[in-house]
Amino acid sequence: MKIEFNSLSELFSFNIKYYRYLNNYSQEKLAELCDLSPRYISDIERGRKWFAFSNVVRIAKVFNIEYYELFINTERDINIIKRMKYSRQYNQKKLGR
Repeated sequence: MKIEFNSLSELFSFNIKYYRYLNNYSQEKLAELCDLSPRYISDIERGRKWFAFSNVVRIAKVFNIEYYELFINTERDINIIKRMKYSRQYNQKKLGR
């Protein structure tokens, strides 16, 4: 499944969340593995904070991907997207909470 995005920031935020779900990591686990704060991960996923390039590299290493893959729009696993769609965090963002 391919999704349309309005900005690079929106695509990046989605990809962080997508790869996190693909690897079955909570925000806390991803933050721990990247040596970042859970709040930082949350802010990136919600598009509230832009990122330092060094942190992009850290996150990509944890996901075992090249950093540029966080900035490209590719086909995605529909099952992962469904999991994301029905998670509490995703629904809060969509409902503006």
